[in-house]
Amino acid sequence: MNKTIRNIVLGVMLTTFIAPIGLAITESHAQNANWRATKCALYQTHRDDIRAQMPANATSTAFDDQEDAFVASGCTARAYVCPQNRAELEYANLMSVVMMNEGATGSFLPFACKETGR
Repeated sequence: MNKTIRNIVLGVMLTTFIAPIGLAITESHAQNANWRATKCALYQTHRDDIRAQMPANATSTAFDDQEDAFVASGCTARAYVCPQNRAELEYANLMSVVMMNEGATGSFLPFACKETGR
């Protein structure tokens, strides 16, 4: 009888304390995936708005291709979108500020230069 009561108490404790932790972890992963998708959608919206105000050909094909690859990955690939001229640097700086204002961290952004570490 004592063993039965102990097993019941243990079962109640597991259900009461451990199960909610597992559910919270699962919910956290879902929220993280949702936040990644939200950040990417925000990135694309701001990108379109800012680029619409820029002169044509202000950014190079390489820069555009690198950024396109980042967006095509759902903004999850480690991309190196490297500004090489003043317009690209200004764009990267503006996008960085805009996205950080949206709550994205700097590690989300693709702006970096692989070959020089900038």
